[in-house]
Amino acid sequence: MTVLEKEELLSTILHQKLRDPGRPRRLATQRIRRKGWQAEKLVILACDHPARRETGGGGNPWAMADRGELLFRIATVLSQPGIDGLLATPDLFDELFLVNEWLKENGQADFLDGKVLIGSMNRGGLAGTSFELDDFVTAYTAEEMEKMGLDGGKLLLRLHPEDRDCARTLAYCYEALNDLADRGLPQFLEPLSIPRNADEMVRLTGVATGLGRTTEGRWLKLPMTAEFDRVARATTCPIVLLGGGKPGATDELVEDVKRCLNAGPHVRGLMIGRGVLFPEDGEKPATVAARLAEAVHEKTSKEVV
Repeated sequence: MTVLEKEELLSTILHQKLRDPGRPRRLATQRIRRKGWQAEKLVILACDHPARRETGGGGNPWAMADRGELLFRIATVLSQPGIDGLLATPDLFDELFLVNEWLKENGQADFLDGKVLIGSMNRGGLAGTSFELDDFVTAYTAEEMEKMGLDGGKLLLRLHPEDRDCARTLAYCYEALNDLADRGLPQFLEPLSIPRNADEMVRLTGVATGLGRTTEGRWLKLPMTAEFDRVARATTCPIVLLGGGKPGATDELVEDVKRCLNAGPHVRGLMIGRGVLFPEDGEKPATVAARLAEAVHEKTSKEVV
């Protein structure tokens, strides 16, 4: 994207925010939704980091701080074959619905129709703060996602055995999971142990599986640890793999994904952000997306330029 194109895009977003602030929600309710995706293998792009005070990616501490560049990279990745959806916060979805409309008006393809769109919920545990593990809901609610026609919600559950704030986060997740399930919305729960090793992840996976009144619609988003097969055996919930903040170079990332996909039939795909948007080895996001789609869907995906 050229500087002029980026300026035009940001100007369009600003114009709509000032003149027609309700437009993103209307566009959301008009999109074509994907049916039967729960039975498919999935590659979902994740981008809910800025709302939690995270701006780094690919070795650059400010990679995600340029909003125009971030939106362009998200749109580019979502346009690749085999990329099935997006996890994001309300601000990014609002902007992306406007970006999508702008691109269509300029003769480009729709990158949101038919995608699995997952809303991020608890972003209150801001990175690097004293309350980081008190992770309350500050983004989407189940009610708002239902109104917008999103396809599910995502919650983060971090556990440090010696930090009492985690107990409150457990309660927030319990209430939100129940609210999503009551509305028939799938739930993606991301349990992360501190320290992050196989033993602790096995224990926490059991907690994540047992949280809430029902596991109807429950998915787990699990980090690609060593001994991942042990972690996977701790649940029968469908699993998507987490890339994490430092997923490594592209070759390393792809091999990690292939290794973890072999841990069981309930490992159903990948939910990854910075490893695709800002690859550590300087590879193009579209190229990394195509390789990951090939690994998950077991067929060659041609990069769209």
